[in-house]
Amino acid sequence: MIATTQDTAARWESVIADLTVKANNYDNQASELSQQRDALTLDAELGQDGAARQLTKLLNDIAVKQSAASNARTALRQAQHRLEEARKAEAEIADRQRQAELSRLATVVIQHAAEFTDALRQAVKAGAALKLVIQNMLNRAGDGERPNLDRILQRGPFQRCAEFAGLNTFVEFQKYPGPRDQVVALEDELSVYLGKWLDNANGKE
Repeated sequence: MIATTQDTAARWESVIADLTVKANNYDNQASELSQQRDALTLDAELGQDGAARQLTKLLNDIAVKQSAASNARTALRQAQHRLEEARKAEAEIADRQRQAELSRLATVVIQHAAEFTDALRQAVKAGAALKLVIQNMLNRAGDGERPNLDRILQRGPFQRCAEFAGLNTFVEFQKYPGPRDQVVALEDELSVYLGKWLDNANGKE
């Protein structure tokens, strides 16, 4: 077998190509010598001067070429087996690398998932704190001021804000059926309801 320090598929493909060329060359050379042998056979049988000697040499040369071709094809089969092993090994390495990359990406997914969960928890916490403040305002508001504050306590502003923030990409809920310009950030919508007090610096919480 041809020695090699690189047990890779590419290396064995090159070895196979070289052995194939060698085996074919030996076959061609043996065929050419066989034609020369056939041309001398009659002369050798008739005892022509030097024909028998030439025929013997041709027979030896043919045997050498045929043996070399046979050896090359034996080596070729061995190289093809090594190629299969190398391809299998490289495929296993590639699969391990692929799995390692998938594992790394899966870890990143979980990190983002935790961030998503934390963000939702913070949103719920902020929403609850917001409603407590609105309830505190309701306790101080007059009859004509309470309707706008009551609207803030409904789900509508929060749902429109969730849609504005793109949460509907991840959470299934019905989109706001009204005008799209009403799908705004929560602070923008609440600024409308609280505008009276926001314009009055002394009335801020």
